[in-house]
Amino acid sequence: MLRGVMILSVSAWAVSAQAENVDPDVCETTALIVADAQVMRADGNTQNRATRRLKRQYKDLGENYTNDVIPLLAGFVYQQSEDVMDQDLSEVWKQTCLTADLSAILPSE
Repeated sequence: MLRGVMILSVSAWAVSAQAENVDPDVCETTALIVADAQVMRADGNTQNRATRRLKRQYKDLGENYTNDVIPLLAGFVYQQSEDVMDQDLSEVWKQTCLTADLSAILPSE
């Protein structure tokens, strides 16, 4: 269990307890992006800089990722309080992705 109260901004988008139309591979890919964003935050990068770097790093995933998904994931990481930054946010994200209906914000394939 995470120390303190972790703000899961994605919970506002979760409309059901079961994932619908989100491929587990998408959850894995987005968890990798979250992990990279967490490292960038720990290294002192601002959210804007991390977002730009992630967009370049993952540009092969397409415009949906660069325009929508990556900014969302960077925001997820940078909205967390400092006291949870030693936790594995990518695993938290992955479990949320696999169990909540994020089909409205994540690609279905």
